[in-house]
Amino acid sequence: MSHGGATAVTVALGVALACGPLTAPSLSSAPVNACPDHPCSAYVQAGATPVCNGGACLVTAQLPNLVLVVSLPVDSYFAPGRTFAIPFDHLFDPAPTQACVPPSCTHLPGYGVVGGDYAVLPQTAQKLNWNVGNPDLATSLPVHVTYRPLWQPPGATAPVDAVAAGLPLDLVSAAVYSDNAPNSPPGPAAGPGTAFQANMQPGLYEVTIAPDPPFDVAFPPDVKRISIDPGQQSDAELRTYDTTGRIPESNGDLIIPTFVLTRADGLDGWTAYLRDVTTKRRISTLAALSGTTTSGIIPTDHHPSDKDALTDAELVLVPPGGQPIPTGVFAPTGGELPKQETYVNIPTPATVSGTLTSSVDGSPVEADLVFEATGIYVAGSTIPNTSNFEYVGRAAARIDPATGLSRYSVALPRGQYSLTVRPLTTGVAVTVVEPLDVQADPFIHPLTIDAPQQVEGSATVGDGRPLAGATVEAVPVQCFKGSSLFCRPRFAQTTTQGDGSFMLMLDPGGYVLRVEPPDGTRLPWVVQSIVVGPTQVLVPPIVVPAPVYAGVQLVDVGDNPIVNAVVRVFAVQAQGGAGTGTVEAVEVARAITGSTGHYDVYLDPSAE
Repeated sequence: MSHGGATAVTVALGVALACGPLTAPSLSSAPVNACPDHPCSAYVQAGATPVCNGGACLVTAQLPNLVLVVSLPVDSYFAPGRTFAIPFDHLFDPAPTQACVPPSCTHLPGYGVVGGDYAVLPQTAQKLNWNVGNPDLATSLPVHVTYRPLWQPPGATAPVDAVAAGLPLDLVSAAVYSDNAPNSPPGPAAGPGTAFQANMQPGLYEVTIAPDPPFDVAFPPDVKRISIDPGQQSDAELRTYDTTGRIPESNGDLIIPTFVLTRADGLDGWTAYLRDVTTKRRISTLAALSGTTTSGIIPTDHHPSDKDALTDAELVLVPPGGQPIPTGVFAPTGGELPKQETYVNIPTPATVSGTLTSSVDGSPVEADLVFEATGIYVAGSTIPNTSNFEYVGRAAARIDPATGLSRYSVALPRGQYSLTVRPLTTGVAVTVVEPLDVQADPFIHPLTIDAPQQVEGSATVGDGRPLAGATVEAVPVQCFKGSSLFCRPRFAQTTTQGDGSFMLMLDPGGYVLRVEPPDGTRLPWVVQSIVVGPTQVLVPPIVVPAPVYAGVQLVDVGDNPIVNAVVRVFAVQAQGGAGTGTVEAVEVARAITGSTGHYDVYLDPSAE
């Protein structure tokens, strides 16, 4: 869903007059944005001067980089259970109707409808050594189809996975059905064909059309980006698996990659496949291997911007499950994926074990441990290979009733690791140990776990009143060491005291600190980035400003109100946003639509 280049919306004070209700509830301790009892002139903040409007101090402001995410209930008349994401500067793109006129009302976008099939020609099936039972006809295979929403944050050079960017959007699974239409290709052995159809918000998606077993052994998933527009469109095409620039061989056949894979200790039970180097998702069939050298084809139907289908693809060799053997990974060299690859010999695994204790009082600590290999030692070398292996090992440290000690033990390939210790209690902190150099066998490594760090701060309203009764959330966004999901700190929350003060005990790492005034106060959420290290953190004073009012009525394409939908507002930035380098979308407001489809949200004028 690329929405770059649009103009940011100015949310006007007039919207507040058009939409209500604006009567503040009676709150015993939390300050309320209510004027003239609390004069707007008392607010000290940058930008426009707050004005008393509809009983609240409000401002107007540009709101770039904000996205409205609307999740409809499962019993909704329109799009039940679905979620829509709309940039603020496209919120009023749908044409107005007599019943719904911006800026007090807007429509959710209409569906784009896409349908198709996965059909293969007889000669393609023959080349893949698979008899589909239709020697003279194209065959439609049974499939499952998923659409992954993509999003291009402002400032980004390319679309990204919307979920990875932090937007709470779901994968969309297409409906699959038997197709007996006269002009449709038959299914295997002249049976009924298979077609699919999906209805979703118009935008950009990564679609994966994957054959069902047993056809997935020979026929690869079709992975590509597709732009879905409003209305009906087709995704019916013959799958040809041209993987080398889509240029036929001299005899007219299409080239399918063949790899020669070797492992001196044998490949029985191993599998191989191709995956995208960025998403790490499989883009080919899963080939079964055996012997010490295997020569075979690995079909793919990858579409990286109409380039060679092996562009941005890497070859993966997967060992049998349950064994401490690393996965082999072979990336392109000079833009080409080599035809022959050898999984080099590695030493026998080492047994890694130890105890876990608290640095505070020496008590045993129960925790889960994750060992992520950063390099694997190969036979005859003292320098770990950091390019061709992947391995993640797990262990559980639990208290032994007989000794009272918390012990762990795990077999690991010899190599260098980043170890993350995730305690089962909050009295000790998530801890990252790196590098952990495992060479000897056995490898004894006791661990001492520090206490979490105390983080203190205070929050006030922009007119000087302490912000009592607000929820303070520490949303983890980045490891203190490393960059994986395993080492991220844990979420924590608390409530501000009567004087606006708060205290949290946090793991080391990067957070978005979010302060949420109570519902009904007509005050905005405020976010601030913090990094928690080995010393005490004192958060700079947090000031909640007079907000921008951004409520509106939501209706569907037939002007019916969208009732009981959860409405969330996210500030979305390109990579490096939020001061952390990892999180791209941060929630900054939340509401629920009422019986008329209307919701109220109050936003920080500086949210971006």
